[in-house]
Amino acid sequence: MSKFVVVLVLLLSPLLSIAKKPLSTAAAEPAQAVLVFDRTAHRIVENYNASAVLPIASITKLMTVYAVLESGANLDQMIVITRQHIENSRNLKPGMRVSRRDLITLSLVASDNLAAKTLALAHPSGYDSFIDTMNSTARQLGMTDTVYMEPTGLLLNKSTAWDLHLLNTAIRKHPEFAKAAMTAQTQTDTVNIKGIIHRVLIRNTSMFAGKYDISVGKTGFTNPAGWCITMLVAHRGREFDIIVLGSPDKKTRNNLVSTKLRDYMNAVTASAVIKDIDILEQSQ
Repeated sequence: MSKFVVVLVLLLSPLLSIAKKPLSTAAAEPAQAVLVFDRTAHRIVENYNASAVLPIASITKLMTVYAVLESGANLDQMIVITRQHIENSRNLKPGMRVSRRDLITLSLVASDNLAAKTLALAHPSGYDSFIDTMNSTARQLGMTDTVYMEPTGLLLNKSTAWDLHLLNTAIRKHPEFAKAAMTAQTQTDTVNIKGIIHRVLIRNTSMFAGKYDISVGKTGFTNPAGWCITMLVAHRGREFDIIVLGSPDKKTRNNLVSTKLRDYMNAVTASAVIKDIDILEQSQ
């Protein structure tokens, strides 16, 4: 063998060995945590890292609104919007007057950060007291791994899929959550500085809004949190939670939720059909 061939083989050997190695096909996890909980049967259907403490982004606003509703504050009171440092809005401008009720709608449906911050600022006992109330309420509900730093989700508020399941249990008693979860789009009125009424069209941040019988539903996204969602859904007389935290992108999150919805609903429907057949056979 000539020296040229030997040198060529030596040079190509590392490349040949690399070519023999299988290329990595590992895909990113569809989520950092997933919980599917059958409320009717009181059992966990699926649990992936449901106890992992993770940032929850705008899912925070569920507790924000719950704290407002539990406070008994006048929902029809008009509140003046003030400029904030990091909380922005497509719908609200400083100087506008908006009812507490409409701020709740903006927070839940449009996930409006300025609306949520304004709800906290308008708390009768003040902003800091409101944040304390959010955290004390979490403890009362058994949400032992949940911490709220502010009312929007822009900062690192943290929780677990299991704790969010407990929150769904508590907040479902307020019809405002179901109404928001079932609203694909709606309108709300604001009053500008000149006293002129301005009607705002708002669209739900969740693609699932209005498509199912949803009692609680809220999406969230920040870079640290990834794409998140929590839902409490009814189907054929049964209720279940689907909670996803930390998906890498919106499409992955939505596809994951769609799969869980389809699988669970198909299982419930099949069970109902079998039950109906059993009843029919027993009656013959």
